Amino acid sequence: MLENNSSDKVITNFDDTENVSMADLLKDYDLSLENINLGKELDVTITEENSTGFMVNLGMKCEGIIPKSEFEDGKIPDELKVGAVVKAKFIKNRGRPVLSYKATIEKAKWNELEETFKQSKHIRGTILKTKKGGFFVDISGVRAFLPISQVDIRFAKDINSYVGQTYDFIIIEFYRNKKNVVLSRRKLLQEAKDVALSEALKKIEEGQIIDGTISNIKKFGAFVDLNGVKGLLHIGELAWYKVKKVEDLLHIGQQIRVQVLKVDKTLGKISLSMKNLAPHPWDNFDERFPIGLITRGIVVSIVDYGVFVEIEPGIAGLLHSSEYAWNNSAALLKKEIKKGQEIEVKIISVDKATKKIALSVKQIQESPWDVAFKHYTPGTKVKGVVANIMPFGAFVKLKEGVEGLIHISDFSWTKTIKNPESMLKRGDEVEVIILELNPKSERISLSLKHVKENPYKKYKIGNVVKGKVVRVVDYGASVELESEVEAFIRNNEFSSMLNNERSQSLFKEGQDIEAKVIKVDLKNRKIEISIKRLELERQKDLIKQYSNQNSAVTLGETLSEE
Repeated sequence: MLENNSSDKVITNFDDTENVSMADLLKDYDLSLENINLGKELDVTITEENSTGFMVNLGMKCEGIIPKSEFEDGKIPDELKVGAVVKAKFIKNRGRPVLSYKATIEKAKWNELEETFKQSKHIRGTILKTKKGGFFVDISGVRAFLPISQVDIRFAKDINSYVGQTYDFIIIEFYRNKKNVVLSRRKLLQEAKDVALSEALKKIEEGQIIDGTISNIKKFGAFVDLNGVKGLLHIGELAWYKVKKVEDLLHIGQQIRVQVLKVDKTLGKISLSMKNLAPHPWDNFDERFPIGLITRGIVVSIVDYGVFVEIEPGIAGLLHSSEYAWNNSAALLKKEIKKGQEIEVKIISVDKATKKIALSVKQIQESPWDVAFKHYTPGTKVKGVVANIMPFGAFVKLKEGVEGLIHISDFSWTKTIKNPESMLKRGDEVEVIILELNPKSERISLSLKHVKENPYKKYKIGNVVKGKVVRVVDYGASVELESEVEAFIRNNEFSSMLNNERSQSLFKEGQDIEAKVIKVDLKNRKIEISIKRLELERQKDLIKQYSNQNSAVTLGETLSEE
């Protein structure tokens, strides 16, 4: 027998050149190893222990060995000792049978784990160390994986604090062939939390007044511990007036009395109110503060979108940044208004359902839209500066400070504009025509193309026009009548003398032609012309002229000259 020692493990080789062979021994005992299949589990008795392993009696006056090298960590199970009867797996037959005790105990462990997984039972385990994305956990001698997202209900900030801890887990993934087990502790914690929450929710009803303790404070409100279940006290439910910071009224550990607004037993959410237990400041509000009333108030809060003005203790309205001035409102509000300042405001809307009041300073002054309405009427030509360009058009600022829109369809009579920036830039001074002005909706419609007359209007059916062929297609040609104005002539309108509608040889680019207008579509900017109809009309005139003359000249000669 030879031993090969390495740093990791001991590999034992048995020399087959011993004086007495295993075959001889089997003959003596009238026994054959052929009756034992590899992989079979046998009950064996440990007869001897040496440095290599444990000698075992196979129950047939034949010895095998359980090598110690199969225990890589060097930890020999306590049950392996001389005289013990254990179950081992027959794994090798090279001169002397080799058995594995580790294989049998691992099989038993995996059987137990598989049953635990199928029945969704809890299993105890110890977190061994961290691994990328989670932890390694020892469960009954098997190494399992615990994703970091499954270690706790809360976000795991310090993952090393879990190492060495023993917890209950549940197996959420089990792959026996791959020796892969995935655990979750979060699921068990969540189930326990859900049970506790369900029991607590049974005792809480909407409208109930209950005492609680502030357990946490956020920007949007405070969480209140109600005897084991948490409810949310939103910042808007702290008081009837606008509260800027929750910390101005509450602190962690504070005992408060609240009213239950809503209970969602399905989601386990409870909404609370503290202001409902205080006197309501909106009683007779309509009588005291009717819409249109101009009053004074104190700026109690400044936010990005405006300021809140307290017009009575506990009642504040919003002066939106757009309601401070008619022009450059947001900039002026930010520049001129300070917290604690007293200002004059006008009540412009009240929503009693949501307890919201809208205030205005600019509506105390005359509206520039009303001023513009006095100065301008539809059809007025005015100048302005391009303030902004959008995909659908351009906004032009007039001298009164109001802005009107040139829709993309009102840029040109002759062109289809797809990109307004191809014609206008911010800061350009333009001359436009007012199409429509509505001071109530604060809208002005402007037109760039109406500054000039629609060039298509001067073309009437029956007009004789001259032009140059600019494009030729299979069924006709486009003829430029003037700059940016084109007409179309079809092949069958080329001449009264021809009847070929598809011949491209009828027209040549650059060719000058004279024709008669036969169709005008102002809406779609389309004009159709005909040489043939012009020829026919002139032929009729010639025939009429011939009929009225007392001359020896024949009709053929007249037509020939024409």
